[in-house]
Amino acid sequence: MRLSIFALLAVLMLGLSVAAQTSLSLWPYYVEITTEESKPGVYDVVLPLAVLDKTKLDDMRLFDSANREIPYAVRVREEIDEVEDLEGSLFNAAQVSASTSEVSVDLGEEPSDHNEVEIETSGSNFRRQVSIEGSDNSRDWRLLSTKGVLISFASQNDAVESKRIHYPASRYRYLRVKVQRDELTDEEAPRITGVKAMMAHREQGQLASWNVPVPWYQLERNQGAHASVWTLDLGAKAPCDRLTLEIDGESFSRPFKVESIDDLEHVDLIASGTLIRHIGDGPKPLVIVFDQEERVRKIRLQVTDYSNETLKITSIQASAPARQLVFELKEPPSQPLRLYFGNESVPAPNYDFEAELSSRLTSEPAHSKMGDVLSNPQYKPEPKPLTERVPWLIYLVLGASSIALGFILLSLARVAMNVRPQEAQK
Repeated sequence: MRLSIFALLAVLMLGLSVAAQTSLSLWPYYVEITTEESKPGVYDVVLPLAVLDKTKLDDMRLFDSANREIPYAVRVREEIDEVEDLEGSLFNAAQVSASTSEVSVDLGEEPSDHNEVEIETSGSNFRRQVSIEGSDNSRDWRLLSTKGVLISFASQNDAVESKRIHYPASRYRYLRVKVQRDELTDEEAPRITGVKAMMAHREQGQLASWNVPVPWYQLERNQGAHASVWTLDLGAKAPCDRLTLEIDGESFSRPFKVESIDDLEHVDLIASGTLIRHIGDGPKPLVIVFDQEERVRKIRLQVTDYSNETLKITSIQASAPARQLVFELKEPPSQPLRLYFGNESVPAPNYDFEAELSSRLTSEPAHSKMGDVLSNPQYKPEPKPLTERVPWLIYLVLGASSIALGFILLSLARVAMNVRPQEAQK
């Protein structure tokens, strides 16, 4: 009977815990999301600055209008250019005709995926067509690409070179590369001096940018030299990894540094360098890239002027890789969807959907629209600890404990006093 009661209590406690985790009263803010299509599928929406200011991304929950929780993942849209080289050995290098050379590559037994080759050839100033084939046995070849082009052009001040050819991801053990001569510059088929296979993962990034008011500057000294300082308010405490400045002036060269000043007791240097513009460069914006992405609201830009006039900064933009919320609807959406956020004490959801995201993104997600940030009328702040709500209670408990301890000590003392006369009589 007791075990049954304990089991029932455990089930009730678990139910209350689950209900607490999904209760809409846990989050102080929400935004409504409307999908552009009304059918099942994978959707995305870029999180705006107003949302990023109030969340660290792992405290969010997405619900449909029937309060059913929808798993999501957050993509940080950084530009990706990763390459993993594969070891291989060249064989059968030959000139197969007056216009074509070829070489084969053995990548070993059970090679990992590969989708790109880097080809070295003799000569310079050319544009050469390339074809690539794959095989499991070096006899039966399958065409992988015929659209590759090797480029090499050089001038007195500049050089352009392209020697990587992309093809569909494959696991062929053998590759065969054929290079044709440039009919305008090559007298014979070029010699292939090297081929390196690799697995390349490239993804175009997406920046989220917003305008920052340009404040009045202050004059200071930096190591004895005149300097100008702009204290910037980015408008929200959100991820930021660069500033784009538009500056009037035909030419200049000024050292600068950027510091985070959200906590004036711990001022951190986040970027330094030199703002440079040469005569003839034109009025293109100058970009300051931070050493690493920062979650910051207030920063200080210091430019050392020496004996020059202060630079005239006309506009400032802050930027960071966009945060893209991706989710899947398995049935027509019950709209509007609501994204709740703003409670950092809520545990991260750790959805399986996030781990499976790459396999689900076989095509570009359908887009969604996000409304303004709204206060959640159901929000109930978590109660403070009892010692904060009733601060005098701890003194009452300590006082009662002291009195009880005093009575115990007094009782022990009386017992000890009664025991001594009895021992003396014996």
